[in-house]
Amino acid sequence: MDVSDLPTLDARLRAALQGDERITHAAAYGSVPQGTADEYSDLEYWAFLAPGTGLDARRWLEALVPVVHFVVNEFGTSTAILPGLRRVELHVVSQERLPEIEGWTPEHVNPARMLVKDTDGRLARHLAVLASRAPDPAGETQGILDRTLNWLTFGLNVLARGERIRALEVLWWVQGGLLRLARLHAGHTGHWGNASRRADQELDAASLERYASITATLDNLDVAYANAVSWTLELAPALQVKVDEGLATDLRSATGR
Repeated sequence: MDVSDLPTLDARLRAALQGDERITHAAAYGSVPQGTADEYSDLEYWAFLAPGTGLDARRWLEALVPVVHFVVNEFGTSTAILPGLRRVELHVVSQERLPEIEGWTPEHVNPARMLVKDTDGRLARHLAVLASRAPDPAGETQGILDRTLNWLTFGLNVLARGERIRALEVLWWVQGGLLRLARLHAGHTGHWGNASRRADQELDAASLERYASITATLDNLDVAYANAVSWTLELAPALQVKVDEGLATDLRSATGR
């Protein structure tokens, strides 16, 4: 089959979810039900099982699509790679977990597109609750800053110890925090659940330049961390959140700023 035809592939998988009697409820999520999918997009589904039933995700997918690689990823999700690097994710869980839907990230929620199968109306009700919620990025500002300061401190310490590979790993967390703070500062929080999504298009040139300055190889970690400290301490007052003055002094001292 031609797995490059995303709508046809989606329709095939939706039909299989609807037709499997073990599955009482099924939902799609991600860019396809959001209406923003392109040729690089994944297909992502949740299958909720009736009590006392089981489903082997690998065998289920292999019966429907040409799977060239299968793995249960770091988050416990069954993931299949199809020809052309097309990915399909399938969460298979008990229907007892249906209420968790209300706690999903309430961003670009489209219940009509997300609902694949609903034998008793419960999925529709949970999706309606999810759709009624709204993300509150501004309310997370202080927490994001606090976590970024923690990762900066951790990263600077391991960098000073000479563990450059470890410091590079920690820098990823610093970048994630600063990306969210930059989105808040720029007023572009539409993709809050995944802050890197479309950041290249949504952030202004100055923010993108600052972000580039906190990326690094093993050879320029010192500069990246120094730039990260400077940007963090600039964004904090701009966003009206607090940094302990003593901590700010220590961070500047550690980076020579």
